[in-house]
Amino acid sequence: MNPDAIFALMEAGGFDFTTATKIVAKLEAQGLTIYKKKVSKNGRRPKTSQPLTPALARAIRDYWDMNPEATQQEVANVFNVNIGRVNEVLS
Repeated sequence: MNPDAIFALMEAGGFDFTTATKIVAKLEAQGLTIYKKKVSKNGRRPKTSQPLTPALARAIRDYWDMNPEATQQEVANVFNVNIGRVNEVLS
């Protein structure tokens, strides 16, 4: 049982511990889960992709030239950047 889900329900839903535990157990029995979104102090999600440096942009262009059959999403996954950054580099 996921304790983070229980405490998230208690905090967000105002449920007591027993009720929250029962809800999580029912959801998990159905193959579902509750997760708490990680948010920074400024209210935004933490960045997960690399910053776009000139060297990274050059590497993305080189990879694109060597792998013309690759999609922009595949390139983004290889370099751990957002697909919008790949599009920005290639346009």
